[in-house]
Amino acid sequence: MMIWQLLQVRHLKDTPLVLVGKMWPGLIEWARSSMLSFDPPLAKPKDMTIPHGAANADEAIALIRGHHQIWVSAQEIRA
Repeated sequence: MMIWQLLQVRHLKDTPLVLVGKMWPGLIEWARSSMLSFDPPLAKPKDMTIPHGAANADEAIALIRGHHQIWVSAQEIRA
């Protein structure tokens, strides 16, 4: 939760938050629907896109590789 908060307030940048295990994808989806169902919402919709759930290591590696490709592309643009 602390890492999620650091990402929300931009103390960490360009860092994926990947939670690995069968329970995480469902829990993340539950948190999204619960936090955004109130009026006003309990969280910003953008902040609810921070965590990514991966059921296993292969899914986690794919998420990290995808994020790395985006990061590399951004570095090339900045250079």
